[in-house]
Amino acid sequence: MGEEKSPWICHVCDHRSTVGEGLVCSVCYKLTCPEHITTTSVYNPDIGLYELKLVCVACQFLKNL
Repeated sequence: MGEEKSPWICHVCDHRSTVGEGLVCSVCYKLTCPEHITTTSVYNPDIGLYELKLVCVACQFLKNL
């Protein structure tokens, strides 16, 4: 049996694709294309350390306002 290719849409630019996979933002949990997501250092108050997480540009922009 072949692998099913599910379409996905980037919530930032509405890019649609069935090739590859979208990446999930660690803040809003929405799918994003690789061009609109970056690895960012985020403080985790539960453990008192910074963690590297994928965060979309929309959430980064809201954080900077």
